Amino acid sequence: MNKRCSRRSRRAITLLLFALVIALLFPLQVQARERPRVLVLVTSGLSWSDINLQEKSGREFMEALGSASLANLTRHNAAKTTCPLDGYLTLSTGMRVTATQGRASGHCPNIPGLSSGKVPASYIASWRQDASRQNEQAVPGTLGQSLAANGTRVRAIGEGAAIAAMDSAGKIAKYSPRAETSRLSSQVKAALQESDVTIVDVGAVSSNTEIKVSPTSLNATPADGLPRVDRASKPRGDQVLKALTAALRGAGKNDRIFGLDVADHSATPHLGMAFVRNPDSKTGILSSSSTRQLGLLATVDFTKQILDVSGANGPDYLVGGSFRSQRDFGLVGNLDWLRNQALRADQATIVQARFIVLTGIILLLSTVLLLFLLWRKKLRISSRCRKFFAGICLTAALLGPASTLAAYVPAKVWGGADGNFTPNALKMSAPILTAQFLVLVLLIAGVFSALCLAGGELIARKWEYLRHSAPIIVAAVLVLAWILVSLLSGSPDQISAMFSSAATAATRFYGLNNNKYSFLFSAVLALECLGFVPLTARFPTRRRRYFIYGFSLLAVAVILDGFPWLGADVGGPLAMILGVGITLNWALDKKVGAGKVTMLIVAALLSSSVFVLVDKLAIPTSRTHFGRFISEVSSGGGGIIVARKAQAMINTFGGPVGFAVVIILVFTVILLKAFRGLTGYAPAKRRILAISISRSLKPVPGAYRFAQGVILTSLLAALTNDSGALILVCAGLFTLPSINAMLILSAEEVKPDSVPSH
Repeated sequence: MNKRCSRRSRRAITLLLFALVIALLFPLQVQARERPRVLVLVTSGLSWSDINLQEKSGREFMEALGSASLANLTRHNAAKTTCPLDGYLTLSTGMRVTATQGRASGHCPNIPGLSSGKVPASYIASWRQDASRQNEQAVPGTLGQSLAANGTRVRAIGEGAAIAAMDSAGKIAKYSPRAETSRLSSQVKAALQESDVTIVDVGAVSSNTEIKVSPTSLNATPADGLPRVDRASKPRGDQVLKALTAALRGAGKNDRIFGLDVADHSATPHLGMAFVRNPDSKTGILSSSSTRQLGLLATVDFTKQILDVSGANGPDYLVGGSFRSQRDFGLVGNLDWLRNQALRADQATIVQARFIVLTGIILLLSTVLLLFLLWRKKLRISSRCRKFFAGICLTAALLGPASTLAAYVPAKVWGGADGNFTPNALKMSAPILTAQFLVLVLLIAGVFSALCLAGGELIARKWEYLRHSAPIIVAAVLVLAWILVSLLSGSPDQISAMFSSAATAATRFYGLNNNKYSFLFSAVLALECLGFVPLTARFPTRRRRYFIYGFSLLAVAVILDGFPWLGADVGGPLAMILGVGITLNWALDKKVGAGKVTMLIVAALLSSSVFVLVDKLAIPTSRTHFGRFISEVSSGGGGIIVARKAQAMINTFGGPVGFAVVIILVFTVILLKAFRGLTGYAPAKRRILAISISRSLKPVPGAYRFAQGVILTSLLAALTNDSGALILVCAGLFTLPSINAMLILSAEEVKPDSVPSH
């Protein structure tokens, strides 16, 4: 009996031990399966516009793609044109990198040979130097180094994949050349069985010699000048698409697949192809926390995603964001939506280049008209004609918000029908795309102008002293509403409006670019000068109240421009607080001395410090370029960034000569202001400098201060921002037509001498 119990006890203990072992091993097996195999497919030169479902290659690709979430990719790195090597280095580094070695030849550099399984040391040294020029923390090989430190098995197929998968020393753990398309599926399948992360260089649409680039590495202009419409000219596009389809067929259903096209196929930047397929995933359109634009991802996002999925820890300074699938119109509908987005992005790029010419014409005509109105004090035209010409001026001043609405026009205007993309849109020439958009912008701006005139009449009925400036006040409110809606909605017009950043240059700059910033401070100055100057004249005892109102409005504008979760600007708040603050004192007849200027400078620095502290509270991957810029400066590595931005600002003036002219102009204005304050400077001579302008603008209270404030603030902003001359242009685009409109409307009260008064 005891022996039987003993045997039963031993069996029970054995079973318990066996169950315990199973229980201990089972979670480990589950944990091992939590990390899926990762397949990264990298192409160069493909976009969603290359997928034609009417062709066999397009249908086969979509079938192999399956239930993936799609997006467009902004390939932008340090240079405007992204070469294949730049894209692979950016994926490897997790930061934007442009390879300069070999770029001086005028075309994209070649990828070095990998016969020894390691990138030559000379190339690694050159790439490290290139990366440090963009950000001193950037290190090529970060992706491969982080995966190796985590114990992740990495396999690279193709030379470009080897660059992406190498460690910081240029070593590739496992590398094999890419097989022919007919054998690529089996090659990918075998690689997935032997590795945790497999990176495949699927192929390039254009060879390196076919992609023209500027020999300048950073922020270069395309070598062939203005952008062209060249989306459809891809002779090897179908061949690369077939190879991509074959690579997809080699993946299993449970594999995590990342697909991205990292480089341009010509000197003209375009949006590329990007997709993500998860096990049991559904179709949708992706967005990234790094760009905050629906359907727009960045190359650096994929570096972070590969590390996260693999369980590897990357450096804290990586700027890649997290993905989220937001909208779903079905796989075909998503494809159409993305192709329309890419088409509009191309159109915006083309229009922005030609917009410089249009802006120059408008500014020239506005200047000539201003001189004529200052010289001719009587306009012998009817009231209706005055309103018509004033409406034309307001139309020019409101091109900014009009361009945003034009970007939201249904896709059928650009070549689609009811949201469905048509291949005919790819064949549209640059002149047609330009004419379509500009005509639509002018029509919308004309409607805005009519609304401002009508709103001005309503205001003038209650406040008669605002009868000439009321339409400009309404226009300024419209501009502020445009900017506010743009910021709160994540600036979706960033990729399609000619007053915003091109999609191909999308970065972590969340809010206002310098174009919109110019409209912002111009509108604020219009409200403060045109509103407070006549109020101060009528109610001088309320000057302190108006002072509080004015600085409250300035504070709101500074927050919109500089707050990390909205604007994230660096130089904008500094210039705006000083320029608008001084102008507000002028408008309220307050003296501006050295002490007050010092107080404004301190306030500007304090506000920027607060923005930096708020940005520091966010996790590193969610910080804006403002916080990262300050971190670089505080760690002693901001000199490169400051020098690059200063050089970019100088270049906007046409080089050092143009910049020197502006500096001389600034100092001349300062000296004239100083001489005006001297007692020995005769009043008669002072009147010679400003008599014509001040007297001509006198019928419109606040117009003269408005002009002064815009000149001061725009000059300060041009010297503290990398866009430089562009700020002057956009500020003038709103201000000059607005002043002309006020002069035309104020001439309504001037009657010819021959007409008797009643």
